[in-house]
Amino acid sequence: MPAPGITALEALGIAIRAEQDASEVYSELADRVSNPYLEQKIETLAKEELQHKRILEDAYQKQFSEVPLVLPPSQLPKALTCKADRDRLSVKEILSCAIEQERNSREFYLRAADETEDLTGKRMFNFIADWEYSHQMALSAEYEMVVRYPRYFTEATEPWKPEFKR
Repeated sequence: MPAPGITALEALGIAIRAEQDASEVYSELADRVSNPYLEQKIETLAKEELQHKRILEDAYQKQFSEVPLVLPPSQLPKALTCKADRDRLSVKEILSCAIEQERNSREFYLRAADETEDLTGKRMFNFIADWEYSHQMALSAEYEMVVRYPRYFTEATEPWKPEFKR
């Protein structure tokens, strides 16, 4: 995420892009797991990121209606920037990157809330920061599941049974 000292216009553009990117990554991740429970959880995260994007776009439109919205380049880490690179990563690796991105997003929104003088903007950025924290915690819980139960991402039934090699 960018350094402090950016304008509200820049903060909103960066945030909109980040939410768009996160939704795309989560949608792809949901397609890669075969456990229907996990797939549903990840799809919910993708939908929430789109909801964040809409909230931010509305804020942008209200505050900067005369300025066309131009999104900056992706803020995703290099490993997640292009779909071909994401396809080479394991679900566990993508989750690890996503957890870090949610942490970075939360910190970005908290800084943006601190730096804006507009009370509505402060509340909006704090609200989304809290939402990002809940995503970070949800993804961390799923990451722990794959560490403990490697079959969790591929099987919906009894992932706790030991894996037998023949």
